[in-house]
Amino acid sequence: MYPIVSVWKQEYEVPMVEAGTTLGLGGGLYVKPGVEPTQLPSPPAPKLLGPFEPLIRFSGLDCHKLRKESIRSVKGVVSAVVALIILVIMVIEIFTYMNIQDKPLSVGWAESTAYAFMALQAFISAIAVICWTRENFVSQFEDTLSRLRTMRLSTSQSIDDYTNFHRKAAVMIVPIFAVVLSTSFYSSVTNRYQLNDNSTFYSESILHQFAPFIDFVGCLASSMAIIIYVTVNTALNREIKHFNKELTNSARFQQLTLPQVLNNYSKRHSDLIQLTRFVNQHLSKYGAIVPLFSLTAFINVSYIVGSFKASLDPVMYVLLNGWTIVCMGITIAGLSPLVKVQNNIQETAEILMHDDVLQTCGDDQMHHTYRVTLDRCLHSNSKMAFLNAFPVDSNCFNRIMFFVPNISAAMILYRLSHPYL
Repeated sequence: MYPIVSVWKQEYEVPMVEAGTTLGLGGGLYVKPGVEPTQLPSPPAPKLLGPFEPLIRFSGLDCHKLRKESIRSVKGVVSAVVALIILVIMVIEIFTYMNIQDKPLSVGWAESTAYAFMALQAFISAIAVICWTRENFVSQFEDTLSRLRTMRLSTSQSIDDYTNFHRKAAVMIVPIFAVVLSTSFYSSVTNRYQLNDNSTFYSESILHQFAPFIDFVGCLASSMAIIIYVTVNTALNREIKHFNKELTNSARFQQLTLPQVLNNYSKRHSDLIQLTRFVNQHLSKYGAIVPLFSLTAFINVSYIVGSFKASLDPVMYVLLNGWTIVCMGITIAGLSPLVKVQNNIQETAEILMHDDVLQTCGDDQMHHTYRVTLDRCLHSNSKMAFLNAFPVDSNCFNRIMFFVPNISAAMILYRLSHPYL
């Protein structure tokens, strides 16, 4: 069970405030004279993955049977064998691409490098899904999120409804399958991958015959990792955003000057920050690494499209443009959710800093609670680090989006100025 919520060992009670006070948003908890406020009923844990849960089991990467209590069972052994076979096949494909020899900055060098890094991206995605399912990460997150929902001062059906989100997620992963599998089938049928415009690579290997199947498994791994990663961050982001909405409303009606109301928000905020750190700890298996591979693939594919357009047949030209979209989409999916979470955490600090009434409150204990909550927003280590070196926020994201396309542009300009490379 998630360790940071030990405070839930005791039943949470809504603090007593002055009779006739409305807590939080309109339609929230109203304290009638002489009547104690009641806790919101505990809702069932939200099923965040929805229709994608069966797809994860179908992918062969569901390793929840590899926990200590069931690892020696028949299902546990089968799960381990299937996952190991998938990983071995992916490793073989990666080494096949990486062992291709060609001149630097040639079309074959760029294309094999792009495919190799996208294969690495799929491999890391597969490992991430295996680890998340084995650690029961999503279920732990759902349970903790369900407990945090009981601390809300108002209910909202839209915040816990993921139907539209699941539809959008299903649409967003379609290009991955469409582009990757179309490229794989086209290259297998025509027996042609770009290498000095007229040769093929790995076509003599038996791996070439199974390339569409291997790429299909890679698409499944990439899609499932993206869905889990984005879904968890979206749920976390919704909860923090709803917290800010209630905090804003309480500040507007000067309810934060009630000591127990402020303590309630402070405790709830502490749990949200700890939940963010818990999520980052598990999701860093994916978010800290995969964007690097997808960015490298994007650079190489953009270089091919910009430098060798005249030598590409129309089908490959269209497919390679699709690859640029897929690579950039995976990159944005890996970084953008982190930015949104950090923006909402920063918004909490701004709400507190702009509450002049709370800042001038003469109660020493309330001022201490206020400072602790504000410092938690500003100084807590709640950022995931890209490559474990660069904490991701809006500034980091904007720098990446600025520099990476310019690397492709520099390579294209260099190639066009040296056509005989």
